[in-house]
Amino acid sequence: MKAFLVLISLVVLVFIILDVYSVHKIPDRFSRQMVGAGMGLLLVAVISTFIFFFFRKIAIPRAVFLTFFPFALYFIATFHYFYNKLFKSFISWRILIVGKKKASEEMALLINSRKYLHSSIVGYLSDDPDAGSSSGLVFMGKNENLARIAEKENIDQIIVTYKKIDEELMKLLLGCMQKKVKVTDFKKVVEEIAGKVPVEYLDANWFILELMSTVNRKYFWYSKRFTDIVLSLMSICILLPFLPIIALIIKLDSKGPVFYSQMRIGRDCKPFRVWKLRTMVAGANKNNNVYWTTEKDSRITRVGSFLRKIRLDEVPQFFNILKGEMSFIGPRPETISNVEMLAKKIPYYTERHMVTPGITGWAQINYRYGNSVDDTKEKLKYDFYYIKNRGIMLDILIFLRTIRIVLTGKGAI
Repeated sequence: MKAFLVLISLVVLVFIILDVYSVHKIPDRFSRQMVGAGMGLLLVAVISTFIFFFFRKIAIPRAVFLTFFPFALYFIATFHYFYNKLFKSFISWRILIVGKKKASEEMALLINSRKYLHSSIVGYLSDDPDAGSSSGLVFMGKNENLARIAEKENIDQIIVTYKKIDEELMKLLLGCMQKKVKVTDFKKVVEEIAGKVPVEYLDANWFILELMSTVNRKYFWYSKRFTDIVLSLMSICILLPFLPIIALIIKLDSKGPVFYSQMRIGRDCKPFRVWKLRTMVAGANKNNNVYWTTEKDSRITRVGSFLRKIRLDEVPQFFNILKGEMSFIGPRPETISNVEMLAKKIPYYTERHMVTPGITGWAQINYRYGNSVDDTKEKLKYDFYYIKNRGIMLDILIFLRTIRIVLTGKGAI
């Protein structure tokens, strides 16, 4: 029984790491779904072989071990096949958008790009003078027609893209809700289906009502800090014997110190010194002016490129975690000069510093390495999503997804 539970647990763990469970995989062809499941089961077979070899007390009969994987693949294939058929046949949402033209177009584009939602945008209503049909969205009239159009078009959900709703529109929306039509704020929809918060449409009320109320989660903070201390100590003990070898390779590859330090902004906008293994040529950031790293950056050394791909250059930051300046999971800390520049160009940018920065985070696993203001603005959307929704389960998910990124070298520069 123990061995069987080990196998099941490994399947769940590996499938999470390989992103097999993600809802956006639903539209994939059945064959692609099965390739992902097959690769996951193959990896489970390899890992479990080592476990059963070293821990004989939980050994499993050979016949059971060999038949588990074909049956598991058959069960997964059957479930996927019938689930796909059921999902595509019976689920279909008809959506009406109410609000500003630009925001409504962006909302429609977001939903239409995610076929797994099985939603169709009927059109949008607006009282704005610039309202009108566009290539991706049909204008259906003024807000006063809401009740009639919702009934005529058999609408399942209304998405509101206005920042503020006046009393007249509120009455119309309440009338639709009484007829079992779901009414949702578009920021909530973006958050649910894209895992980010639309920064450009936020106001002070959102920070007070939505974000500030989630900052002081005392018990989560204590458990997170305890986990950080335990994991950082374990990581330091495991990796410390290898540091002299890595240091020697760095020195042989290029001139300069083994370690590289830099002042960055932490929680509550307090500066702290972060440490890394040097991956660039000495003097790459002259006069403490920091420049974003680009593809095929000439400043990166040969050894540095490898260290960045497998994230070994981050090892010294385990000491920052131990000191409480960083966490394993949180928004990535930025340099002082970049924060000063970005705060002037991106609204509410400094609010990301209300939590402890981390080595990895929601933005890092969902978005590529950012080397521009636009990239930083996009990553900020994911940072705010994490700050608002952070919890033990989300941290575990980020940690497992990070393992996949480290193994594949995805997103490294």
